[in-house]
Amino acid sequence: MCISVVLMYLVARGLRNMMRHGALPDSVMDLPTCSDRLAALGLDFESMRLSVSKYALDRRRVYEAMGAGVRSKGLSLGGVVTQGLQQDDLYRITHDTRSDKMLITPVLHALAVPVRAMILPLRDHVAASKIRAAVQQLLMPVLPEGSIWLQDDELYHATLYHASSHAKPIHASAEVIAEEERAIKRVTGSTCPISAVLDRVVVTTTGVVVACWQVLPIGGEPALLRAALGVALPNAPPREAQMVKEPAMLHTTIARLLRPPAAGAVAASGTGGSRDKQGSGGSSRGSNGGGSLVRSSSGGLGGRELRGVKAGQAGGGADTGADAAGASAGAAERTGRRRLLVDDGTTDELGGGSSIRVETTKSQSGGSKDVAAIEDEVVVGAVDVLSATLCGLRAQFGEVWFIEEQDLLALALNGRYVRHLAPLTCPATGRRAEEGLGAAVAA
Repeated sequence: MCISVVLMYLVARGLRNMMRHGALPDSVMDLPTCSDRLAALGLDFESMRLSVSKYALDRRRVYEAMGAGVRSKGLSLGGVVTQGLQQDDLYRITHDTRSDKMLITPVLHALAVPVRAMILPLRDHVAASKIRAAVQQLLMPVLPEGSIWLQDDELYHATLYHASSHAKPIHASAEVIAEEERAIKRVTGSTCPISAVLDRVVVTTTGVVVACWQVLPIGGEPALLRAALGVALPNAPPREAQMVKEPAMLHTTIARLLRPPAAGAVAASGTGGSRDKQGSGGSSRGSNGGGSLVRSSSGGLGGRELRGVKAGQAGGGADTGADAAGASAGAAERTGRRRLLVDDGTTDELGGGSSIRVETTKSQSGGSKDVAAIEDEVVVGAVDVLSATLCGLRAQFGEVWFIEEQDLLALALNGRYVRHLAPLTCPATGRRAEEGLGAAVAA
């Protein structure tokens, strides 16, 4: 164990020196293969040198399994999308007669007990925009209209840990939540930012398109961060009840493939008079996806603002008016509903580490009118090209968000949530930080 700790320390220090003195290529992304790019950053899986940590090997094992299912079983769309939820529970697909485009509207379900989760947001906007652009250029053209929901690239994130989930809800008072926030900040205050590199992009059998990250040995480690959060939050669901089962993995959902409606089976919708840069429609709500609108407010939340509900997204990626289900329900209240907690620069402190700004994020979904049906081999091939293109992309995860989701899958479906910021802060610099890295590896 002592030898491996020393080796890991030397690799980390050497990698830092290479970066400092320019020994790496001008751009790792210029190297021809994914293996070459990862090896240049110290992740040489081909030679299996000791520069590859146990956690990195665990991540690679999980990612390989995630991508293998679709090759052996093919895609199975239209059923379970995520966490046991069906496509029809989460999305409504309609045809907009005015724009002649397929519209995908998220179906939001208000939660009696908010989900409380810790996530790592991808605040590296350059990396996020490159991922989104690659999906639009390489994957969307091979899919029929109305068959892909793009995640909002300003809300790309990796889920770390749950203090309460929809599968195992744990009610908490405002005082308990405040104590959880303090405990989380104690953990993040002694954890370095996570330096990540994109290992691959995979699509699962249920159509989830996932960016799978590796971690460079010059910062924090997700497995250790999760372990520390588990100790800090003793009342959280146990490990077997956590949504993320594998401690080392670091993954970001970037899109979801959907089964498009059969020809002639799509409900038609007109467009209302209110236009929105996001696309069409007001999001529907209801326990059965039946479309009853629940107005968003911050009442009962101790003055904390909620991020507002965003509109349904145009399946063709173009701007349209509001769809019929939402246009009459909430145009006058859109300004009050569309709030997003915290952005750098223009923030207004609310206390407890929360702040607000007017929501400006963008999200679209789409596909091609020229594609008649989803073909498994074509989709897998496009994802392989996407993966080869993005492999080696570097990003830093520098903060944790402690999220209270008021709607089920609020981050994925543009619903309401409360956000508390907890920066990742190295406890020391210089030699003391390097000693801390060695201790973390030994653990």
